Amino acid sequence: MTFHYKITMSYIQHEKISNSKKLPFKIFNFHAHNLNRVIPLHWHQSTELLYCAQGMLEVKLKDQSYLLGKNDFMVINPYQIHSTKSPQQNWVLCIQLPLPFLSEMTNKEFLHEYVFNANSCIEKSKNDQELIATFASIISLQNKETNLVTNLKIMTEVINVIRILTEYYAQESKTIEEESNINFIEELTKFVLKNYQHELRISDVAQHFCYSNGYTSRLIKKSLGSSFSDLLRLVRINKAIDLMNSSSKSWVEISESTGFITYRNLYNAFYSVYHMSPNQFKKQNK
Repeated sequence: MTFHYKITMSYIQHEKISNSKKLPFKIFNFHAHNLNRVIPLHWHQSTELLYCAQGMLEVKLKDQSYLLGKNDFMVINPYQIHSTKSPQQNWVLCIQLPLPFLSEMTNKEFLHEYVFNANSCIEKSKNDQELIATFASIISLQNKETNLVTNLKIMTEVINVIRILTEYYAQESKTIEEESNINFIEELTKFVLKNYQHELRISDVAQHFCYSNGYTSRLIKKSLGSSFSDLLRLVRINKAIDLMNSSSKSWVEISESTGFITYRNLYNAFYSVYHMSPNQFKKQNK
């Protein structure tokens, strides 16, 4: 069986990463060394599994914050807006399962028939230990020399994780609604990424989809747990961070390039999300 999936990673540059290659999913463990660094709010099509082996990891998911301690874990289903921060030094395993891979592993039932409901910060289960043991085994394999045998063992353990989640942590999914939301989010994302540099209003999105302003606003909130203005601000901030890391542009130039127009707007956006100025953010995240 051969899988060819393009996997997009988010902002992890600040962490020490051990990454296994030649696998049909993204898997790595990291040790945070910058306790002020925040991985910006983002979302993706992959299902993300987070397991905290040591220390703590703070995860913001929509409007809720969760503090993962030792042996805590959580699953972030596709298109859920989230961010992470390390309040203390830690050791975290992250597995990102692309939707096509997970769909094929579950006979196309995942997302269509069910999603995963696993968050040990909210509820402990008698089945947690089996999942924790499998995560620990994966971390052990990650520390070994990367070769075909090691990758096959990792593949086996990850498939076992999928089996455990499907067997014990599956939650019924509303098929038609979920598929409709996914199509909407994908098209919305393309539209915003194409137009974020310009003045963009909810009415522009509504016109693009041929919906009313009110319906479009409610659909975005229901699908992503975020208002359109928050979503647009998020995209612009992430683009500003990209430019901050990859160019020598001034903050004024970055503001103009990302649709904020003025530095004051950029400053207010950073402060509302990270409670610090752009310069403080840049200093803390070198």
